[in-house]
Amino acid sequence: MQHWHRRHASTAAQKEEFQPSEHLISSRKRLPGFTGDTHAQQATTRTSKARFNMRMMEAAEQGRYADVLDIAANMKSEGIQPDLTTYSALMRAADRHRRWLDAWAILDDLLAVGLQPDITIFNYFIQAQSTCTSDYLWKALNKMEELGVMPNATTFAPAITRYIGDNNTELALQCYRAMKTYNVIPDITTTASLIGHVADVGYPRLALDLLADYEKVSVRRMDHTVWVQCLTASTEALYLEGVVLCWKMIVHELNINPGEGVCLAVLDTAARNANPDLATDALRVLKSADIKWEEHHFAPLIDAFCGQNQLKEAIQVLEIMRSQEIEPIPETVSSLLAALSDTETIDSVWVIIDEMVKEGKKIDLSVLQALISASVKLGDLQRAIGAYKSLAEYGATPDLAIFNSLIEACRSASHRDLGNLLLNDMRAANINPDEVTYEKFISLCLTQQDYEDAFFYLEEMKSAGFHPGYNVYAALVKKCLNHGDFRYRIALKEMEEKDFKPGSEIRRLRRAVESRPVGKGVVEERNDLTQRVGIDGSALRFIESGGVEGAAELPKEHA
Repeated sequence: MQHWHRRHASTAAQKEEFQPSEHLISSRKRLPGFTGDTHAQQATTRTSKARFNMRMMEAAEQGRYADVLDIAANMKSEGIQPDLTTYSALMRAADRHRRWLDAWAILDDLLAVGLQPDITIFNYFIQAQSTCTSDYLWKALNKMEELGVMPNATTFAPAITRYIGDNNTELALQCYRAMKTYNVIPDITTTASLIGHVADVGYPRLALDLLADYEKVSVRRMDHTVWVQCLTASTEALYLEGVVLCWKMIVHELNINPGEGVCLAVLDTAARNANPDLATDALRVLKSADIKWEEHHFAPLIDAFCGQNQLKEAIQVLEIMRSQEIEPIPETVSSLLAALSDTETIDSVWVIIDEMVKEGKKIDLSVLQALISASVKLGDLQRAIGAYKSLAEYGATPDLAIFNSLIEACRSASHRDLGNLLLNDMRAANINPDEVTYEKFISLCLTQQDYEDAFFYLEEMKSAGFHPGYNVYAALVKKCLNHGDFRYRIALKEMEEKDFKPGSEIRRLRRAVESRPVGKGVVEERNDLTQRVGIDGSALRFIESGGVEGAAELPKEHA
């Protein structure tokens, strides 16, 4: 840049303003004026200047910075005075190479020759400083204001794009808001990038505010991809208002199918915000896209209805599922079960299903399962058994889930006899117990004073190919320790074989038992065992002494 400008020497202070090149000023004074030239000379000069400017701009656009400087040097050597086009080409070259220091020097030279920079030169000037800190942007804007040059959308676009790339949301928004102070309407590309960025970093409400502000002042409308970004961000934040707004725009106004993934996210938002209308519309869109309905499509709709306490409609959704050959799973009616939190609500649902039966509708078994499970959760064994007995009235037969719930109710009530009846009913219905059944029944047995059957069902469980879990062994060990039953050692050994570590309560009980004085503890455990199997003390001593002790106490053989 020696031919046209140089930075004012002040390396230590790093001054922010630049002085025009001394060499350039002196040479400019030596340039002949055009006042006395002939018209032919003026025309030739104009033609030469235009040719130089064209070459400079071509080199600048191609990124040949050194060539631009050489052409500028040739112009000066031929006595051709630069104009705005010349400086525009120079500034464009500095912009392409991000030569921010040269850009300031070019601006100083431009002002020194008495020219007034236009918005194009300033836009190149600002873009050349895109790698600098944000302070340089505001300095450039202040310089523009000083010279009376009003910025446009292109002035701010590079800075906003850079801040977005740096994930600096705050500065990007600050720069975007600054456009309003200059009454500048932002360009659609920059605005779309900013809105998408704001949505992606988790601010859907702000993104939609920016979108609305833009469409108020611009004749152009935002592309559907931006609306989809806002919709996705709104679903991730469970922001119902934003989801409804974006959904209406995308689906109803733009007539675009957003795809199954977005529809599932919308369904989830509808479920969390208890909006069945939105959920049903999402199901409609899935159907129109030839996407086969599945259980996970209907579960959010049931959740939404239950959230609005529209339990009858929630139950009817299950009927629709059956008509579509979709099998409900326990999680499908989890929200219905949660809604059945008191006896009044349970009774109201019984009224609902009675009305539906009168209307000729079939009651799904999952609803009856939920009613029984809700009664069990409330500890109302009588209500749960009553529901079990009335299943036939609704054309339903109990399944394994119902039996497991009822056995759990028996365990809570320590009602072993009723548990035996339910186990017999299971066998009569040819329903095989599963791991949960065994665990619950073993736990039921352990609620009794006589818990011998717990070991029987433990062995039966293992014979059936199931692996007892930690809770089963822990309950057995605690029961044995609390009753002085030495079989806790057997259970502990099996726990160790399965890499189960005894909990703190088991360790405490074990220390208490094994620290008993001699003559108690394990001996008492053995005596407890012998009393239960009918062997008296003398017989035990006879066996332990090899027939030496206790023989006198044995009954004599009759002749």
